[in-house]
Amino acid sequence: MKRKLFFCALIVALVSCKKNSENKTITENNGNTQTQIEGNITTQNSTDIHILGNIIDLSKFRPEKVQFQYRFIDNSGGRTPGPSDSYLEAVLYFDEKTMDKIWEIDQTIDFNRSDYSKEDFNFTWLKEPISSELKASDTLKSGHPDLVFGTANGKCWYLKNKILFIKPN
Repeated sequence: MKRKLFFCALIVALVSCKKNSENKTITENNGNTQTQIEGNITTQNSTDIHILGNIIDLSKFRPEKVQFQYRFIDNSGGRTPGPSDSYLEAVLYFDEKTMDKIWEIDQTIDFNRSDYSKEDFNFTWLKEPISSELKASDTLKSGHPDLVFGTANGKCWYLKNKILFIKPN
């Protein structure tokens, strides 16, 4: 249901933008969400926790605030239609008590962390203080995204009272 609401909001954003050519970039700024459309790629930069809650499950551990970039690549209308792709990069801010709970639960779950690299989380849009904190963090700061956000293919990196999160498709 949440995904349907998100995609409805995305469609409304797409329809409200007037597109004269497939090669033009169209930007719409709506409060705390900026939507950019270039060809078949829609990019949203936002701090709207409700939009992010339509992409990943925030019901178990609700952050105090969020900042994220969501890219949606619509492959349905090309010469060879195929499944659409999406990619999410996010920073989720938690209070200390919630972050301690996440850490405690995460430490009881065994999973393979070998494909995690903190360089993967140095998003191009990341602000300098968080980027510096990430660079200074140790290599044991990755977390289990299925446990925290109900995803099957995401990645988490834990920092002080925040989680950096990546989710392809």
